[in-house]
Amino acid sequence: MTTNTATEIGWLRGPGFDGFFIVGIAAIGVASGFVVAWDNDLFLPILAADLWILGYHHVVATYTRLAFDAQSFAENKGLILYLLPAVAGAVVLLVLSAGLWLVPTIYLYWQWWHYTRQSEGISKAYIGKSRDKQLPNPRLARAALYSVPLTGILAVSHRSPPDFLYFPLRTLPVTESIVLIAAIITVAILGLWVLEQVKAYMAGRLAIPYVMYVTSHFIVYFFAYIYMEEINYGWLIVNIWHNAQYILFVWLYNNRRFGGGLDKTHQFLSTISQNGRFILYIATCLTISTFVYFLITSFLSDALSTTFAMTATMTGLIIYQTINFHHYIVDSLIWKLRKKPIRDTLGLT
Repeated sequence: MTTNTATEIGWLRGPGFDGFFIVGIAAIGVASGFVVAWDNDLFLPILAADLWILGYHHVVATYTRLAFDAQSFAENKGLILYLLPAVAGAVVLLVLSAGLWLVPTIYLYWQWWHYTRQSEGISKAYIGKSRDKQLPNPRLARAALYSVPLTGILAVSHRSPPDFLYFPLRTLPVTESIVLIAAIITVAILGLWVLEQVKAYMAGRLAIPYVMYVTSHFIVYFFAYIYMEEINYGWLIVNIWHNAQYILFVWLYNNRRFGGGLDKTHQFLSTISQNGRFILYIATCLTISTFVYFLITSFLSDALSTTFAMTATMTGLIIYQTINFHHYIVDSLIWKLRKKPIRDTLGLT
């Protein structure tokens, strides 16, 4: 499919890429949740695979935007040299002052916000590709996008699980009536959103890829936060979906960024981002992520244990959540679609 044809239909790249991006990733995430719910013993192996193949790679994919070449590092060195130590210090302070429960609690709500914000950004990318289509009212579209995740996190808070990923957890006090009200409002908002899509279809101007993506978003959040009562299984669904989604989106960005061929100022990244080198790109990032996480875990675990007399559990929590929180902040700064260079690279209106 040519770029012009893909743009006319509203795909980010084409039916093969977008079909897997929209349907395949969501199906894998939801299926993983059901598999571990069916056999609890499979949770740790699937979690390990998710973290190694997707999670670590997902974070390294961010650094392909920050420090894969001298120019990128020069532009973003403050985010690496100053922000990262500041985040690490804050996480250490939180663990030492409040114990093990506070950081996992912050993570629960921050990851929910981060995942939803990423999904909103991708939905906007599909809107930007939907030229000459009849799109929903922007406020209604945003309300619909957030309605299911919001009801979901309220439902998780109401269930008030005592732990999350084997760490103690405290959730916000949410009553059953609040969850019910949120669910009713969500159904009403979704009804209005569906009505707008029906009108667009009747007019022959339905933005099909956008509708497909947002529908997959609703499905993932429903199963992850509302249907699954076990918080870890629900989180696994949305985490796999989010990680894989991010990896593919960053690859798409780099592929389009260097679509004209090799760039001498970005020799390495432009080389692995060319068409036909997707496997090389994934393998490179996976190798780097494995090596970096091994070094970080080994070095920092010894350093933190020696300096603060921390247990392995505490050091692991600090290391991983420092990386996560830093990644959340960085992503919120570097992936804004209102920045013209990003829109131009992705071919968005």
